[in-house]
Amino acid sequence: MSDEALIEFPCRYPIKIIVVTGERNVAETIEIVRRHSPKVSPDDINSRHSRGEKFVSLRVNLWAEGEEHLKTLYQELLDHQAVRIIL
Repeated sequence: MSDEALIEFPCRYPIKIIVVTGERNVAETIEIVRRHSPKVSPDDINSRHSRGEKFVSLRVNLWAEGEEHLKTLYQELLDHQAVRIIL
């Protein structure tokens, strides 16, 4: 097994965030993403409600600077009460 990184940073990095439905929840989640990746534009964000409309799936194509950058972003997202899953 080699020590080579599987991902070459910096790069565009897609993530999917499942959030409890609610305008405020979605806005706060996007705010967290933009705090960590300010270059995220509206074109980089796609949202879709679940079949029962309990959740919103946010697909975000962000600019990742490195593994630590992503770990910090993921942790802040997971700390938000409305975020259920990050893929």
